[in-house]
Amino acid sequence: MSAPSGSNTNVTLGRKLIEELQQMGAQVPIEFIKVQDMLEACERNAMQVAANIADARREKSQQRLKGNEALLKEQSDMFDKISQTYKKLAQDDEWIKK
Repeated sequence: MSAPSGSNTNVTLGRKLIEELQQMGAQVPIEFIKVQDMLEACERNAMQVAANIADARREKSQQRLKGNEALLKEQSDMFDKISQTYKKLAQDDEWIKK
């Protein structure tokens, strides 16, 4: 169920963009890096949720689905943090001038 290594998901491309900007000497706001880290964690969680669902179907058991509750709660918390980070950036245009 996991994406092949090296696949170009939007999350993977986001990390690549940040790295390329840094290599060019651009100042990447720490908020962008934090958001990227959270998006990567969300992507990993999503893959685990999908794997748990597939395993539950295969095993005809609901046991694996219980772990999804914690993963989905973590996802929700991360999306809240991402939203707060973008809201903060939207209120401060200093990062655009760098």
